[in-house]
Amino acid sequence: EGWEYPVADQPDEYWENKGYDEGAIECLRIDFLAEVETAVSELEHGVCDSITVGFVDHDEDLMPHWNALFQSFDLINPHGTGVVLDFQSIKLNEKVMRKICNHGIRRKNIGKVSFSNVGFANMRGAISELGIALESPKLKSFTWCENPIESTEDMNLFTRVLSQNSALDELEFTKNGNENAHALLSGVDFSTYKILNLSSNSLKTYGRTDIPDLIASNPPLVELDLRKNRLNNDDAVLIARSLGGNTHLR
Repeated sequence: EGWEYPVADQPDEYWENKGYDEGAIECLRIDFLAEVETAVSELEHGVCDSITVGFVDHDEDLMPHWNALFQSFDLINPHGTGVVLDFQSIKLNEKVMRKICNHGIRRKNIGKVSFSNVGFANMRGAISELGIALESPKLKSFTWCENPIESTEDMNLFTRVLSQNSALDELEFTKNGNENAHALLSGVDFSTYKILNLSSNSLKTYGRTDIPDLIASNPPLVELDLRKNRLNNDDAVLIARSLGGNTHLR
């Protein structure tokens, strides 16, 4: 009762004067402003399980809304499995990404984070900030979907931060392409993971045995999703053989 969202609403004319058309304004209101206001309200009232933000480009005039969200992170319940944080089809500049990772994920009870089809202003900087976020012992599930990493150096950094600073036991790495998937398989130790989703990467092994070797090592992995890749009959034979000694995969 009596709660008010702390950021003033701007009329449509304001956004029109900034170059937003009617469809962009509708998307801004429904997919960003309303979602952020809902998240802030739910956090203020202690009933927030998940936060979804997306479908907007970076705009400095949106920073008051971002800051309201970041301030409300202080109200996340420190107990339980944590909040789900989901970013979809959005552009994130370095300042916002830093606050998401350092003020949010690293310091608060956020158990699952998803970045899907995100336009990072600085990919290497974003991955570095992600490395800080992954220091959180509360973060158990991470999704990186449709964010292909073009630079070999950046992908090497990505595999390092996943390997060095992670309490994760669940990873979804999808729609990032064959080369990224190869780098991931060769660069990350998945021996402690329980769920691994590598679907939709157009993955071809070229005779490499990272996947059957992982299965044969009998890690605690209970789910391994390889759908919508380009595995061949030889891969199927090797995977089938590796399953013979695996007691965890379902």
